[in-house]
Amino acid sequence: MPPVMPPSDAPSTALPPDPEALAAARAALCEGAFGASGAEVVVEDCLVGEEVSFFALCDGRTVRAFGSAQDHKRVGEGDTGPNTGGMGAYSPARVMTPALEARVMDRIVRPTVEGLAAMGAPFVGVLFAGLMVDPAGEPWLIEFNVRFGDPECQVLLPRLRGDLAEIVDATARGQLDAVDFGWSDEAALTVVMASKGYPNAPEKGSVIRGLERVEGAQVLHAGTVRDASGSLVAAGGRVLNVTATGPDVATAQHRAYAAVDQIDWPGGFCRRDIGWRAA
Repeated sequence: MPPVMPPSDAPSTALPPDPEALAAARAALCEGAFGASGAEVVVEDCLVGEEVSFFALCDGRTVRAFGSAQDHKRVGEGDTGPNTGGMGAYSPARVMTPALEARVMDRIVRPTVEGLAAMGAPFVGVLFAGLMVDPAGEPWLIEFNVRFGDPECQVLLPRLRGDLAEIVDATARGQLDAVDFGWSDEAALTVVMASKGYPNAPEKGSVIRGLERVEGAQVLHAGTVRDASGSLVAAGGRVLNVTATGPDVATAQHRAYAAVDQIDWPGGFCRRDIGWRAA
């Protein structure tokens, strides 16, 4: 919901309420949409800007940036409709300039890692900072996760030229400063293909054909099984990730959608504008 704005010469005044936010609160608090977990809601400032997923590796002492990506959470084109687990992503994020990366590391990531170490709980692993970059270019921390994101991982790893096993091993052994990441200059973009009805009630069991025809992209399976006849069928909401690389986001986007169009799956759908901010 929008924040309360206190004019300097008057009592605090709330901005006009957002109908979608009010409907979501009513569903949770009055209609039991989320059961006991929805008995309370949190009202926060409405941050406007671009969301960015920022990653760092930490070995308990050393912390190093490990790339950025921009996810597309809403189910529909133009960032419309309900939130999802992610309908696609591209890397590196357009808004994550070297200067902004340095600011994120200095103001958010390093103080967090140093604080954990000072508490006697040094962090070892992947630190995933979900950020909002406001119109002034300032990063705001929304949340931390301790994992690679999905679908962010699908666009980070194709750009990694270093040996992931060596990097992870060095992280676990406290030797992160001794390995080379070796990032590619190319962009990567992934399109999530989901079952019709996702995210509310995905229709499972529809047959997927044509994967053998896909060229110029990698198809990753997230929710597929073989049925009794041996056919590949959808078994979840987000089912396939179609990932391509290129010298820029526009090229990677073109290649990814060309591959999507080679897949015969009437029971699935995807957003057709992944990477729209950068392509």
